Amino acid sequence: MTRLHYVGNQLSTFTELQSATPDNYSIGNSDFLSNTSLQGELILFDAACVDQFGLQNCKHFVQLAKSAGIPVIMVWSDSADHQLLAIDCGCADYLCSPFHRSILLSKAKIHRQLASTDHLFTEQQQLLENARSSYREELLSVQEAIILSMSALARIKDHSTGDHILRTQYYVKALAERLRYHPDFAEELDDDQVIDLLYKTASLHDIGKVAIPDKILQKPDKLSAAEYEIMKQHPRYGFQALCTAESLLRKPTETATNFFRIGRQVTLSHHEHWDGSGYPEGLCGNQIPIVARIMAVADVYDAIVSRRPYKNAHPHSLAVNQIVAGKGTLFDPVVVDAFTELADTFEKISVLMDGQFPHLSDLTLQNIEDLITQSR
Repeated sequence: MTRLHYVGNQLSTFTELQSATPDNYSIGNSDFLSNTSLQGELILFDAACVDQFGLQNCKHFVQLAKSAGIPVIMVWSDSADHQLLAIDCGCADYLCSPFHRSILLSKAKIHRQLASTDHLFTEQQQLLENARSSYREELLSVQEAIILSMSALARIKDHSTGDHILRTQYYVKALAERLRYHPDFAEELDDDQVIDLLYKTASLHDIGKVAIPDKILQKPDKLSAAEYEIMKQHPRYGFQALCTAESLLRKPTETATNFFRIGRQVTLSHHEHWDGSGYPEGLCGNQIPIVARIMAVADVYDAIVSRRPYKNAHPHSLAVNQIVAGKGTLFDPVVVDAFTELADTFEKISVLMDGQFPHLSDLTLQNIEDLITQSR
């Protein structure tokens, strides 16, 4: 049985509506101020409530009913024409005396069906949004896995470990979060998506090293001048790789475009120096992209505190002192200030992330075969 509900205090109107109520329908009633006014499958709202309780209160009531999925029809039994008032209140329809059973039945059926359709549409929209959200999460997970795979490929040829990938990501994110409200950085960094993309692209900063000969990358001694010139090309190689990858995308999204933009900046310019003495382009000061200035500090800090085959790990305090000494020459002074404020955080990251990335020495030929078998 379909339940109609009259809201108002005009007894004559309610009595007439009772008489016009179709078979298989029931009708209840309550005062506008009653806690039970929002009920039934269709509300018959008396126009007299507007004079008694005000237009804004009535509009609010109708909106609450809509939110609850209950259509509202304005009714009246006086001689006035309240059609415009019904529209102002946001009602779905109106009905005036004399109330005819057939008309009331027709309007009730139409607006119940519309409400049902609207509810179904809302449910479908929510299901679609949930599916999109799930798809986005899966896509982001795959994207991150591919990024780390590319980064790991660079580390296979380099002396530095995979832990360097993870640590620099966290260093960069910590610096970006600290700098996002600084007036010189807010325009670019005061955006969660930009910081997230910087975090992800940080792991690609040395991807160009895959193009550097092994005899140079893995040389345990100091590089010769000629070898160093070859090594200095790795930012260009990484930049070229990302440009090529972007060009292969048929319909790049805004997120993909931003990812490659930040990735190119990080990859090409993280060895530039504030005073112009860096490479590969000799940029100086604000010519250096913000994300590359942040990456430069993170990369140098981790290089100092990490053990490599050709050097031992140096203490955190030495790394801090060297970065502070490079303020205004090697590094952006503002980034260095943020680094000194976060020095304890850097030290914690370097300890917590140690050993989190599988080391190549752990992958013998035997257990590589085991991993391949397990993946089938």
